[in-house]
Amino acid sequence: MAERFGLRLRFALFFAALALGGSIAICGGLWLGYTRMGGPVEGYVTAGIVAGFGLLGLAAWVGLLFDENVAKPILALASELNTRARAGVDADIDEKQARYLGALAPAVSTIHDALSEARAAQEHAVALETARINREKALFETLLHDLAEGAVVLTPDNRVMLYNRVAQQLLGALGLDRRIQAFLRPEPLEHALKRMESKYARGQIEAESFLAASADGSRFFLARISPVISDEERLGHVLIFHDATEDLQVHAERDHLFNTMLEQVRRPAAALSAVLDVLQEDGDMPAKTRATFNAAMREEVDRLFTCLSDTGPRYGSAASRHWPMTEVAAEDIFDALRARGITKLDSVGGSQFMRCDGFAIVGLLALVLNGLAKSETRHDITLKAEPHDHEVWLTIIWNGEETPDGLIDAWVQQPISGGYGQYTGRDVLDGHRTEIWSEIQADGHRIVLPLVAAGEPVLSASEARPEFYDFNLPAVALDDDMADRPLSELSFVVFDTETTGLSPSNGDEIVQIAGVRIVNGRLLRGEVFETLVNPGRPIPAATTAVHHITDDMVVDAPGISEAGKRFHDFCQDSVLVAHNAPFDLAFLRLKEQQIGRKFSQPVLCTVLLSAALFEHTGSHTLDALAGRFGVSIAPELRHTALGDAVATAEVFQQMLKVMQGEGIGTLRQAIAAERRMTQIRKAQNY
Repeated sequence: MAERFGLRLRFALFFAALALGGSIAICGGLWLGYTRMGGPVEGYVTAGIVAGFGLLGLAAWVGLLFDENVAKPILALASELNTRARAGVDADIDEKQARYLGALAPAVSTIHDALSEARAAQEHAVALETARINREKALFETLLHDLAEGAVVLTPDNRVMLYNRVAQQLLGALGLDRRIQAFLRPEPLEHALKRMESKYARGQIEAESFLAASADGSRFFLARISPVISDEERLGHVLIFHDATEDLQVHAERDHLFNTMLEQVRRPAAALSAVLDVLQEDGDMPAKTRATFNAAMREEVDRLFTCLSDTGPRYGSAASRHWPMTEVAAEDIFDALRARGITKLDSVGGSQFMRCDGFAIVGLLALVLNGLAKSETRHDITLKAEPHDHEVWLTIIWNGEETPDGLIDAWVQQPISGGYGQYTGRDVLDGHRTEIWSEIQADGHRIVLPLVAAGEPVLSASEARPEFYDFNLPAVALDDDMADRPLSELSFVVFDTETTGLSPSNGDEIVQIAGVRIVNGRLLRGEVFETLVNPGRPIPAATTAVHHITDDMVVDAPGISEAGKRFHDFCQDSVLVAHNAPFDLAFLRLKEQQIGRKFSQPVLCTVLLSAALFEHTGSHTLDALAGRFGVSIAPELRHTALGDAVATAEVFQQMLKVMQGEGIGTLRQAIAAERRMTQIRKAQNY
């Protein structure tokens, strides 16, 4: 029975019992005095009432002092120790709050210091053991990051537990613990999985290829999926894919060109054949009639030439798009030529970048350079890369004998390499939609090869690498009942909004939304949502002074309709978390009809959870919680949607550990704890 009552209530009951017992004792003593000594009963009653009320008042006063200086500090110290034990917080304990408890506060600080030392020793031991794993992890991350194809590893129920940057670029807002069906049309994937299952049942472990479209149908991917098996246990699937949209478009365009040309050629060819038959059969045809047939033949021949003239450029354009063009540095081409044994070669301008088939261009230049080298009268050969508007000119410069264009044409008619079959230097020029020619300059001769310029890849050394994988995702289907699932198995979106004011029902609007994801207990700093929102009304100067968002900043920002849809997609299959969540949700839910989506996800509020976990304190502001858990918020990020969302997420991560220790382990239990504390909101300052 006693375990049902809190410490403060126990002390209150103790002093109440003391006051009640004292009052009974006073009444008993007065009654005994009256029975022995006699006298007016009114005097005894008056004395009893005065003494009783005096005792009750004294007990209440002493009880309040005891509650304020003993019970609350004890609870505060217990909460501090519990938080540090479960959340790993190392901030020093404030001993002033327990200044009347003698040696208890210093003893608690000593325990905290010992706990910190033990944790540091444990972390050191773990760090030594994990150093090797971290090195392997770095190698794995680099390999995954630089793959040219999209790579996704799926759980058995097709949730993402690994992806690389290419996959994110191709599929959009890809994220851990999200269903792959949200990014790919599910039917081809499901059919491929069924085929793979059938093979696996026959003892065949093979990859299955398929063609899939993106969820919005704008892209097509050539993909293959294979099982991940360890100790005969199915751990998931590996999905490798690349964008085949342009390949399919080019194939369709070339097929259409061929069919069109065939149809346009068939009629003139048939007409020419008929005219020739008539001319051959009638050798004595009158001159006027023969002239008419000749004119008809000329007309049909003109049609043929027109068809070929129109189709040729269109085919060349499609072929050049289909050919594997990439950004190539001129220095790489120069090095490749040296590797072919062309040693008497100086090069200049290797920092230029071109969009081309590097291997084919090397083969073409090798044909020309080898042709030049056959004559001993040509010397001082230099290869340059020079920018010209939107092109880079590769120029071969030499002194000595001139090279006529006819000789260059003969060189480029040769195959460039055995690996390319009969593909000649002329084919290379046609495929790149360019030409090569020779020129005479004052200081010698040169051959010019123009290629399309490409920008140098932009590299950012400070770019943070997002969390692309999590192999510890629980094997639980997302469509299970979320209420009874452990909090550790859920995905969360911690979000915040900035607004024009505090009253959504009176016309205030959202000006910024930001959110971050927590999956498997990890804050995924690489999966962030952030956008300004055009509120459609002026932003008051008073609110701009708080969040520093001005009217000029939101002029070109999306409206709440577009921003709300994007944010809703970001929150898919997640529990929403916010500090003072009813405020932020009120703005979103008032716009549900305009957005076209309902924010029906479960919601947790860090204010109410704080009140449930730390009821001895009246401060549940974000700053107070950050201080409690040792979370720092940069001043320039405070009162920005993303800054507050990240700080709330870091606080919520620590709260999850404390909640687990308090027996709040499922979403249902967390929501129940919030409901018990709803009335506290009226008395708190947050």
